[in-house]
Amino acid sequence: MRKLPPKPRILYVTEAHSGPYPYVFAGVPDVMETMGFEVSRLDPGSANFEMYRERINKFKPDVIFCFIRYLWAARKFADFLKEYHPVVVLNWYQEDPNFTTDEYLSLSKEYDFWFTIDANMVPFWQTKTYFMPPAFDERIYKDYGVARCYDVAYVGQLGHELSTRMYLPYMEIMAAFGKKAMLCLERPMSLPALPGLERVLRSFKLRPYLARLPIWKCGWTNPKDEEEKALVMNQSKICPSLSRVWGPWERQLRATLPEYPKDKSGYFYQPKPRAFHAVGVGAMLLSDYYTELESLFDLGREAIVFEFGNLEEFREKLSWYTAHDQERERVAKAGFERGRKQHTFACRIRRILSIVERDS
Repeated sequence: MRKLPPKPRILYVTEAHSGPYPYVFAGVPDVMETMGFEVSRLDPGSANFEMYRERINKFKPDVIFCFIRYLWAARKFADFLKEYHPVVVLNWYQEDPNFTTDEYLSLSKEYDFWFTIDANMVPFWQTKTYFMPPAFDERIYKDYGVARCYDVAYVGQLGHELSTRMYLPYMEIMAAFGKKAMLCLERPMSLPALPGLERVLRSFKLRPYLARLPIWKCGWTNPKDEEEKALVMNQSKICPSLSRVWGPWERQLRATLPEYPKDKSGYFYQPKPRAFHAVGVGAMLLSDYYTELESLFDLGREAIVFEFGNLEEFREKLSWYTAHDQERERVAKAGFERGRKQHTFACRIRRILSIVERDS
């Protein structure tokens, strides 16, 4: 057992992010500081080995806490560790299973601990590995006390052609709620998928002009920042979460890990932050079912689930819970309370550090 001080000094390592994740990667060390930890940040993209070593010798961290997403960054930092590894190092990996490669699995052995959002991947990483799902930042995801003017809101992306094909039917069901729905997507939701025109429909530059056309069945926006996203969800009665992932990476993953278990429909799934964002703002979570939800929520009391692929069940549960306020609010309140007790960034950070202390 490695005894950590009550307020450990943490070297926080992550890449500079310009994609859909920058808030999460910046938010984690911010929360650490609110918890009273002293934090020093290091970007492996701009750092070289001497910078890394000098930072450790000056800052003297108790733990190196990595939040690395990309293979190049994990590889570069693993190379640093091969030369200088004075304190315990962990990575909380947010991309299983779809970013996993043979090389990524191999280099994980340079890290002392690996925390994955995919419980199915625990046996395959080549170091001490633990299931650690996403979480929410309670400074941002909270009940702002605004009116719940949307029956349903979904904040996410449709992605490439394969995931669009998988998710579009769900978007159409939500869009049928009209102006009582808010879909924060990259395309309008009254047109079917249109090969060749999708790029036009999703064009960021064209959105102000497209928005003037009568092609939207429902509310449509892209939150400009994380707080605006939280406010959209907080104005909503129900926030669905879809967890299945489908992409061109599947063939490589199946070849690398043929023993990786599939769900009964043959899909991969990935616990999504939006499920925790939903309970964070006090909306009712309606999620496609996956096994790990059983350990995260009391299903039926704190969250409602449906079987992925059963569009009729999804439609019926949306309709029933939007029409029965008392039952929906009961579930939302219980989920909100569970979220505050167990699913915040601070809860996850404490849990990670307690595992490191216990198992070092």
